[in-house]
Amino acid sequence: MKVISKTHVGMVRNNNEDSLLVREPYLFAVADGMGGYSAGEVASRETLKAFEAATYDLRHEKVSDPVEVLQGAFDKANLHTYKMAQKNNAYNGMGTTLTALYLPGDNTAYAAHVGDSRLYLYRNSILSQITKDHSYVADLLAKGKITDSEAFNHPKRNMLLQALGVEEEIKTDIIHFALEKGDILLLCSDGLSDMLRDVEIAGILEKMDFEEAAANLLEQSLDNGGKDNISLIMIYVEEDE
Repeated sequence: MKVISKTHVGMVRNNNEDSLLVREPYLFAVADGMGGYSAGEVASRETLKAFEAATYDLRHEKVSDPVEVLQGAFDKANLHTYKMAQKNNAYNGMGTTLTALYLPGDNTAYAAHVGDSRLYLYRNSILSQITKDHSYVADLLAKGKITDSEAFNHPKRNMLLQALGVEEEIKTDIIHFALEKGDILLLCSDGLSDMLRDVEIAGILEKMDFEEAAANLLEQSLDNGGKDNISLIMIYVEEDE
């Protein structure tokens, strides 16, 4: 397994509200905070801290049901951030996306997800979005009311329908799938996916080696405007994991 992570403030914002969790070889996550200056940073950072603490068993012990642990970890992280926002007026309304990936080492991947940060799978020259955005525009797209092109350029594409820390309860998407040798897994905030269409991401992964591709994904996102913070974690499956 190869792992590389990158984060950048972008070309417009003054602070970076994204946070990354990289705990090789088991656990990876991207969180994209919101809620105004400093509050977004606090939301993403604190949510990841609570999530990591709640996933101790995944990283140190054998668990019979990773889905249950991930679900519980998202619930605990959500409640932790929600209570912080309720207790401090400076944090009122803050929240964060959270997209996490757990690799137990048995050729299976588990993804847990809330918000519009994404997990992609690149396999046999085909890029697939594993997670579903919890956003207004993604809902319109799923109902066939707009096209992919319209979704990419929609003025409300960053309007979330769900985020951690905003309400006491959340509904977490949990997905699991088999891994294959040669797979590339890409976790990213919308600072990348808003600047690069899927075909552009696939083109970069196709033409370049692993490290060059990660660097180019970031560089191209900046060249295309870098309108938000940009964060990514890339994992290359070299053999049966």
